[in-house]
Amino acid sequence: MTADFFPSFDHSELADAVVVSCDVFDTLLLRRVSSPALVFNAVGQEAVARCLVDSSLTPPLFRLARQEAERRVRAEAPGGEATLAEIYRRLNPRNSEILVELELEVEAALIYANPLIVKVLEALARQERTVVLLSDMYLTTEQISHLLRLAGIGDHLYHTLYVSNEHGCSKRDGRLFQRLLCDYPAVTPSQILHIGDDPIGDVAMARAAGLRAIHYVPSATLSHHHDRERIISGLGAVALPSRRLVSLAGRNDPEDQAPWLEFGSLVLGPAVVEYCRWVVENCHQRGIGLIAPLMREAAVFAPLMQDWIRHRGYDIGVVPLHVSRQALTPLEFCDINHDSARETLSAKPHMVWNWLLEQAGGTVPQSLSSLTGQTLEMLAGQKLASGAFALETVLDLFDDPALRKTAAARAVERKALILEHLADRLGKNGPVALVDLGARGSTPAALAKLVHNGKTRFHIYLCYAVNDLANAFVDGLHVSVYVSGSERSLSMGRILYRSPQILERALTGLAGTTLGYERNNLGSCTPKTAVPPALGQEAVSLEWLQAGIRRYAALVFATAPSSGAFQPCPGDEALLPLTAALMMPTIWEADALGGLSYDQNDGVEGERVICDTTALNMVRPLADMKDGPVMGLALGLRPVRVPWPQGALTRLDPAVFRRPADMLGIEVGHAPVCRALVARLLGSGMRRVVVLAVGGDGGMGPDFIRIAREEGLELVAYADLMGHLMSSPLFHGVPVARMDCLASLASTPLALVTLGYAERLAELVRQQCVPMGLTPTIVALARPDLE
Repeated sequence: MTADFFPSFDHSELADAVVVSCDVFDTLLLRRVSSPALVFNAVGQEAVARCLVDSSLTPPLFRLARQEAERRVRAEAPGGEATLAEIYRRLNPRNSEILVELELEVEAALIYANPLIVKVLEALARQERTVVLLSDMYLTTEQISHLLRLAGIGDHLYHTLYVSNEHGCSKRDGRLFQRLLCDYPAVTPSQILHIGDDPIGDVAMARAAGLRAIHYVPSATLSHHHDRERIISGLGAVALPSRRLVSLAGRNDPEDQAPWLEFGSLVLGPAVVEYCRWVVENCHQRGIGLIAPLMREAAVFAPLMQDWIRHRGYDIGVVPLHVSRQALTPLEFCDINHDSARETLSAKPHMVWNWLLEQAGGTVPQSLSSLTGQTLEMLAGQKLASGAFALETVLDLFDDPALRKTAAARAVERKALILEHLADRLGKNGPVALVDLGARGSTPAALAKLVHNGKTRFHIYLCYAVNDLANAFVDGLHVSVYVSGSERSLSMGRILYRSPQILERALTGLAGTTLGYERNNLGSCTPKTAVPPALGQEAVSLEWLQAGIRRYAALVFATAPSSGAFQPCPGDEALLPLTAALMMPTIWEADALGGLSYDQNDGVEGERVICDTTALNMVRPLADMKDGPVMGLALGLRPVRVPWPQGALTRLDPAVFRRPADMLGIEVGHAPVCRALVARLLGSGMRRVVVLAVGGDGGMGPDFIRIAREEGLELVAYADLMGHLMSSPLFHGVPVARMDCLASLASTPLALVTLGYAERLAELVRQQCVPMGLTPTIVALARPDLE
């Protein structure tokens, strides 16, 4: 027998077994609920719907009553065994027979055969080896046999089925194993191998009877995931029962691959695979016959969608589109000037100004060569030797008439090539689903606006979204978002949007981005792609992550119905494992996943490691804090500097999540940072302050102003490093001051309402105040060295 027959444990354990004994429920038969007790919830819900019990008996209450009835029957029985008929006679004598049939009906709808165990039974049957089934259960042999047949497990796969309530003894008391040994007197106990999930009935008592036993349970990693997800969600139950089967399949993975495969299958798998299934099912309902996932995610999405379409028998095509933010950037050159260049650089904070200039057809003057490689935020506040502002000087280059003419020509050329690529891949008629990962849908929205009938023909699908997506709805685009069914869902989307690099790298690291388009020897338009960014060991690790995603898909697809009604997994359930991992990473996750690289796919050359030295240095003062909402402050750091603050903090302090809850302050957004800073100011006796911030309405300023006013703090003035965002003399009711006039405000304490740019703001203050002999009071949260 080869390992292929049973990939979830060492095949040598089966080699010399004369008889193989197998537990039934939660081993050979699995359920589509996360806990066996939830079967009773489903029975209760249907019982109320059919008026078999009083409507006050809600599903959870019905479960409790059903469990208590079983406990009483067992307590009164001589051998502690019960039948389903006896249980329901105790619970509801009037409708007991109907309720028995109802529970069997619900069980039949929820159970499915474990394909990993079925492979073994099939192999053993071919070898004509003996297989018996043992079950501690209130169902009869006939009832269990019926359920086995419904799940595709015929009588030819096993010789005998032993059920505790019919023999008056159980695995738990050890006597059912003795009955098995009596039936096979020529077989020594050590020649019988028992497989089951219960540590007492299937392992301890089997071994006490002299049998060999395999404790067939998921890895401890799955339990850790469940515990973490309960903390994050605040729920008592854990969804996604399919992960039990997926975890069983990885019991014997090679040591170097196991953690990557587990993360891919148990964390990324639900998010990616369930999203792809949802898209397909939604398209089927809408009558959309063509799905076009955007590269680079399409390298993973497309095969998953095609497999599910084949499984369900739908007439839907899948065509990857080679489109990227970088490939679409030239379209913005049509009317490029000072203001539009600022808008582009603001929307793409990682893009350096000289790359945009060169792509538009311009060249960098020698006098500005020292500024190359800088983003808009890096330029903001800088002055040249001439006294001019660096940002305004470089933006003025985009007003050059010759540049604008060249840029407009390039925009026209790129638009023609993109339209040709779309027509070649999508045809000219019929509805099309444009599928992206998230979160604003800017790339598929640009395509929908580019094509003549795009707004009516294209339906955009995103996994998660942020507030900016509202623009697409107002623009008349059709958009569906997987994780949007509740406020909790939207919160998960915001968490993922804060630190998307792990998911994006797992999906795109083995595929090169689309740089543009060119014509081949036949004159046809073909995409021009970069080489895949992941190399060496990182590429190997990403292959294991993707293999884990495919493992989840293969096992879920194999156990899902191929016809009939299908209810996709809710988005908040599918994204919960990934959300929890981002919020509370383990040490391995922080080190291994934080060590992955990422790119911005928007024209920025080079890559960064997620938890690199810059990120670690930024969170180090927080890791050393003895008070304050550490995690809340970390989440307030600018993503451009600290992509994944939870991972960086865990690297520095592996025990960070064992801190008191009020100290951790796990809260996404600016509010916890602002509250802590206001408390710091008031605690120091300050009642009037000047606000120095970054980012206008997109930064911490608005939240700080609101919270400061609530606490009675007087705000004298507001100055922003991104001064071009200030379009009126008042910012949320606070007088706006210029960043180059800080010396005139130095008599009032200066509150640095930022984490990522505190050092830079403090330096600007000193540059203006020191030459004038002024000693400003600076308050920078978590950075006392700046004060």
